[in-house]
Amino acid sequence: MRSTSADNPANVLLVDDTPANLQVLGGMLKEQGCIVRPVPSGKLAIRFAEADPPDIILLDIMMPEMDGYEVCRRLKQMERLKNIPVIFISALHETVDKVKAFSAGGVDYISKPFQFEEVEARVRTHLNIRRLQVQLENQNQQLSELNQALRASQDALESELAYAASYVASLIPPPIREGAIQTNWLYIPSTQLGGDSLGYHWIDDSHFALYLLDVSGHGVGPALLSVSVLNTIRTQCLPDADFRCPDQVLTALNTRFRANEQYDLYFTIWYGVFNRKDRILRYANGGHPPALLFDGSQQATDLDAEGMPVGFFPEVEYIPATVQIPHTSRVYVFSDGCYEIRMAGGEVKTREEMIQYLSSLPSDQHVQLDALYQHSVSTQGDKHLDDDFSILCATLP
Repeated sequence: MRSTSADNPANVLLVDDTPANLQVLGGMLKEQGCIVRPVPSGKLAIRFAEADPPDIILLDIMMPEMDGYEVCRRLKQMERLKNIPVIFISALHETVDKVKAFSAGGVDYISKPFQFEEVEARVRTHLNIRRLQVQLENQNQQLSELNQALRASQDALESELAYAASYVASLIPPPIREGAIQTNWLYIPSTQLGGDSLGYHWIDDSHFALYLLDVSGHGVGPALLSVSVLNTIRTQCLPDADFRCPDQVLTALNTRFRANEQYDLYFTIWYGVFNRKDRILRYANGGHPPALLFDGSQQATDLDAEGMPVGFFPEVEYIPATVQIPHTSRVYVFSDGCYEIRMAGGEVKTREEMIQYLSSLPSDQHVQLDALYQHSVSTQGDKHLDDDFSILCATLP
């Protein structure tokens, strides 16, 4: 007969105020390989159990000073001892006595005179049950420790991703509130951190560049590539490109950032340059969602051009396009995370629905972008969107 461990004999605490019962039952259990500790009273039983918790307790009921019911109740109140199985062995045969025994916390009840085969079978059964309980408790403890370690690792990862997202956001120039051209933007990374980034700057006194890119995938890798591309554009580190010519910029980026040299990462980008003297916007598109032009009457026009995502193929031609910009116009450049929002029913929100919502908003840039984001969150029904939410608005008066 084994205990909670397959290698150790069962440790049995035998409690009875009759010495003959202790001798007979103790001797039988010892023959079965158990370690038996005979105790003649309830008080001693509690003391012995506290000093060295047994695997199982065989407990008489009718004892002086403290009966078996009280002994069991006290054992069950102790954290170290409450899960030890207690089998009552008593000459009491009434149902009410058995009910009291189970109410006190006993797991089984054997009536005297007993057959040892019955005692052995029931002891073995409850030892096996206890062994399984201990195994389950140990497994739960291990799972708890693993969950804590996983939670700590997840917290550290989220902290790193939050830091990376903050770094990406720190590279975006602040909104322009005054001057001939005014800008605003909203960049809210998803919980996984994507590869969105955006920017704008004056190339010279007449030409103003604005751009937004989206690297494939999520995580630190795409974010790093996004930062690298953003720095390349804003520092104009493409020797063979005239940054006033969007098609040259995308061609040079496609040469510089080959997917097979960037862990198979590629990106989409919309890049435009506004000449404030002739009010012409020249732009090129590398597989990105078309930008939007809203004139003073809130009429929306797609600003699209032909071109593959950057990094796929070495010999790709990017076709530039131009548009005359009416006074008091706004240009929106955004990632697909602004409109590909999965709704509660499983449907995906369309770009046309986003345009319609933007058209209904007042012209204030800050109000527009915040309202669009809150609308997207409420549409999905979750405060965390599945993809980066990145949008740039430039007012061209």
